[in-house]
Amino acid sequence: MSNAQPLVFTLNEFQSRLSQFQAELMRRDLKGMLIHTPENIFYLTGYQSPGYYMYQCLVVPASGDPVLVLRRGELSNVQFYSWLPENQVRTYDDTNDPVALTSDTVKQMGVGSGALGIETGSWFLPVRHYLKLTELLGGYQLTDAQGIVESLRVIKSPAEIAYIREACLVADNSMQAGLDAIRAGVNEDEVAAAMFSGMIRSGGEYLGMEPFVSSGYRSGNMHSAWGHKVIGEGETLLLEVAGARNRYHGALMRSAYTGAPTDEIKRVTEVCIASLNAAIESIRPGVTAGEVDEACRGTIERAGLYEQFRKRTGYSIGCAFAPDWGEGHIMSLQRDDQRVLQPGMVFHIPPALRVPNTYGVGFSETLLVTDTGCELLTKLPRELTVV
Repeated sequence: MSNAQPLVFTLNEFQSRLSQFQAELMRRDLKGMLIHTPENIFYLTGYQSPGYYMYQCLVVPASGDPVLVLRRGELSNVQFYSWLPENQVRTYDDTNDPVALTSDTVKQMGVGSGALGIETGSWFLPVRHYLKLTELLGGYQLTDAQGIVESLRVIKSPAEIAYIREACLVADNSMQAGLDAIRAGVNEDEVAAAMFSGMIRSGGEYLGMEPFVSSGYRSGNMHSAWGHKVIGEGETLLLEVAGARNRYHGALMRSAYTGAPTDEIKRVTEVCIASLNAAIESIRPGVTAGEVDEACRGTIERAGLYEQFRKRTGYSIGCAFAPDWGEGHIMSLQRDDQRVLQPGMVFHIPPALRVPNTYGVGFSETLLVTDTGCELLTKLPRELTVV
């Protein structure tokens, strides 16, 4: 590194991650792996930048030092954020071919011929780049190794949990600011602006996904961001937001109502909160993801609201870049999933009951699996805010 900026994690933690990863490469008889996913590159090196829309690849041999291939303009961010020395970075200009540079890097590193892992599920490895890699690396067998880094990420270290705690505080403050801004006659944009202000003033950083602010009929539609609509009297509002600290996220969902809630809104709110409570009460080490889903889903189904809940119960959450703040691709709490919960896992559980283009209510928590159960990391009251 060329400055005194402290690493997000200790060098020992980074080296431990790399050692575990390389041990798994050897166990699978892989000569190395090409990593294109920004979260995985960050996890192993500390490098981060919103510029990941341009090609980047971490070449990790089964033994020895990794090398990062990326755009020349990002070199200062490598120096600022990562533990990688400059001799472990290869840069390209915008007019160069980064895939050819990756191929040359693999060969120059002396990675032995044989099976070379690649992330077939990465959003950041376009088909054309994959095809060109297979052509240029003809002496290697590109092998699907998706999930190796993710298997290390699913259980968080104490340092990671500390960042998620900070992120959850940001989410709490952002959500409270949004709830406080709700009034009949106020534009959704003003609520979103209050949430962004609360987020940034609390130390929040750029997010993996935008906040969701929806009122009235729009609250019944999943992933509705603020839409310039004026909030009316007698409407539900569904708000969801994440906080981010050092790329680690914590998320929160809450609902509000302008005026006196109808009996129907009272009922679905009660069922939604009860389903979240049931999920939380079921969480402990040794329980399966499917059992947590059943606790949540079963509460909703017994209330006769099955058609309003046709999704997973929750998902892993941790380090993230856009387009998502979650780690559902690593682990989800969903029907019949037999994966077992372990201490150190962190989940966002967001049951929501929606009638499309009519109304929606939802409540969520971010929580940590502990040795004996779970700890809630988000702290706002779990109740319908009546304005």
